[in-house]
Parts: sequence; structure tokens; C-alpha cells
Amino acid sequence: MATTTEETESNKSAKASGYEAEIRSEIAEIRRDIAALAKSAGGYGKERAADLRDRTAEMSDEVREETRRALRKMGKQVTKLEKNLQTNAREHPLQWVLGVLGLGFVIAMLSRRGE
Repeated sequence: MATTTEETESNKSAKASGYEAEIRSEIAEIRRDIAALAKSAGGYGKERAADLRDRTAEMSDEVREETRRALRKMGKQVTKLEKNLQTNAREHPLQWVLGVLGLGFVIAMLSRRGE
């Protein structure tokens, strides 16, 4: 009976050793999969960053162009307003002088009021 017990223990040890080898093999495979996943994620991150960088550059160009358009439009409006004011002042000089004097008087009254 001693041989049977030894054989059984030997079989158990062989089975355990077989499971251990299988587990080690699966762990090694998981490590390779994790390394491949990390590499893929890194590549995806780099690609995404490059895409966002390109988009940002395009957006900044668009914003810059929109700002230029708005500034040109405002410049034209200011020029038009200035010409209208000059024309109006030439056509009605007495009203403009009285208006400026009245505005100066109001500002002087307000500044004295604060003292």
C-alpha cells in the first residue's frame, strides 16, 4: 500500500506542477496582452493629441480671421460715424457749440458737487 500512496502523491504533485505551468503560461500571456494594450493605447493617445492639435490650429485660424473681419467692419462703421459727425457739425455749427458748452457745464457742476 505504500507504493499506492507514493504514486498518488506523485500524481498529485505532477497535476499540481501541470496546473502551475499552465497558470504561469496564462500569466505570461496576460502580461503580453497588457503590454500590447498599453502600446495601442499610447498610439491612440498620440494620434488623438495630434488630431486635437490640428483642430486647435484650424480653430485659432478661424477665430483670427473672424476677428479681422469684425475689426474691419468696426473700422468702417467708425469711419462712417466720424464722417456723419463732421457733416452734421458743419451743417449745424451753432447747435454743436452750444451742445459742447452745455456738456462742459454739466461736467463742471458734477465735479464741484463731489468736492
